Parts: sequence; structure tokens; C-alpha cells
Amino acid sequence: MIDDNPPEGFIRIDFDRGRPDPTFNTHIGNLYARRGEKGTRDEFVMGFRVQSHMCNPAGGLHGGMMMSVADLVGTMGGGTLVGLRKFLPTVNMTFDFVAPAKVGDWVEGRAEVVRQTRSLLFTNIYLTVGDEKILRASSIAKIPSGDGLTFGKARLAREETTSS
Repeated sequence: MIDDNPPEGFIRIDFDRGRPDPTFNTHIGNLYARRGEKGTRDEFVMGFRVQSHMCNPAGGLHGGMMMSVADLVGTMGGGTLVGLRKFLPTVNMTFDFVAPAKVGDWVEGRAEVVRQTRSLLFTNIYLTVGDEKILRASSIAKIPSGDGLTFGKARLAREETTSS
């Protein structure tokens, strides 16, 4: 296993929040987030270091991993951009696989809000390695009425990660 070694400002996301059993997001690998200045493209950035267990038999980042991260970026990132602190279930997504990523690459994901209605959030999502786009996605998420299920209680793990 390679050290995740996230760039400065990235904090590991604790999706399990003390649950006795790990969730799907924990099984796919460590994911990190960084919050930047409001109104900038870096207001919410998700990132991860590509590990061998995230790859397909040809050695490239598996499309399923890319789609899972894009889904999280669209809902968590898109929700953050519009000021929503609740779980947004995905209604529809489309994906364009643009370029491969390989073990050791640092992948970042950013969302752009296309439109928000009372009940739906439309976003475009881009996963990149450096300046190269590796995936483009389009997402529609449901905005639950009322308080919904909050993800605001999800903690960003502040402890340092170490390799095993």
C-alpha cells in the first residue's frame, strides 16, 4: 500500500462516525476533503490517492471507483456549494471516462452547480489528476423536504494517517 500523503489542507473524511460496522465508502478507501474560499472552484474539493485495490486488471483506476467518488462529489460538494447540510440522494448520473489514472496518482473532484430548484440539484462533476480531466459526470440529486438526514455530523478525521 502507498502512503495517501494528501496535499496540504486535505482532511480524511470519517464516513462511519462511530458506527459499529463500516459503510461502503469506508471499503473503497480513504477519501479526503478540503474546503476553500466560498465562491471559488476550491470551495469543496474531494481527493484520494489511487491504490492498487482501486484499479481494474489493466492497472487503471476502476470506473466504478471513479463513479462512486463522482457521486459523492456531486452530492456532498454540490450540496456544500448551495449551502445544504443534508443527505442528497442521487436521482440520475451520466459519466464520460476521459483519461486513465494509475496507482500513486492523486485524484481530485470538484462540482459545479448547474441549477437548483426547490427539490432538485443539478451538478457537473470533474475528476482530475493535476490539470488533466479523467472523468466528467452530470448529476441530479433530490433535495429532501424539511430537515432531511444531515451529513453535517460527518467528521473529518483530524488524525494523521500512517501507512501500514
